[in-house]
Amino acid sequence: MLRVALLLAILPRQIRKKSVPDLLESIDPGVADTAQDRDRMVKTVGFADSLLKYRMFQRYGKCFLRSLALFRLLRQQGWPVGIRFGVKFVGPEEERQEPAEPHDGITGHSWLVLDGKPFLEDEQQREAYTTTYRYP
Repeated sequence: MLRVALLLAILPRQIRKKSVPDLLESIDPGVADTAQDRDRMVKTVGFADSLLKYRMFQRYGKCFLRSLALFRLLRQQGWPVGIRFGVKFVGPEEERQEPAEPHDGITGHSWLVLDGKPFLEDEQQREAYTTTYRYP
């Protein structure tokens, strides 16, 4: 739990100082050569999600900080997760099928993947986003 809290406290400073590729490179511990412990993973995710409800962690959006923290922590636990970033157009006609007009807004999202599939993520929500960056 201490690792989760410490990482969530440190990440915002690193986010401000580094580009996303450099940040990911610096926090990637590689995938540990340990057995995957599902109970430990569930506890890590639950504790991180509990902390992310606090306002002080909302500056960068919950999904961005969550993805970065869980990316590092789960790889340390032996889970070979990757991280993805994506965007989608939003506007007055969010449900329209054709591409949005340039004046419409966009929003971003980040999520983890395991074996090429969204991990710890609502598949339908994720499908609304076009992947713009992936690591590794």
